[in-house]
Amino acid sequence: MTIDIATFLNTFNAIYSELYEAGDNVAGFDEAVAFFDEFTKQQPGFVQEFVKFRGDLITSDREAASFAFGLEEHDLI
Repeated sequence: MTIDIATFLNTFNAIYSELYEAGDNVAGFDEAVAFFDEFTKQQPGFVQEFVKFRGDLITSDREAASFAFGLEEHDLI
């Protein structure tokens, strides 16, 4: 998987803000969270690299969904 991690972080942050404003009430939210859980098992290196670059763990459903939606936005899934 090849992507500029800084670009991905910007996407993640933008999506996170949108989800926050929507109160997480968006289509596919629950599916995105479930996808993230499976993705971390399949691609732990990418998730670890992102967490290290970001300097913070992904601990909330909103963060998990933001990560999954970000992957989708960058055509990585």
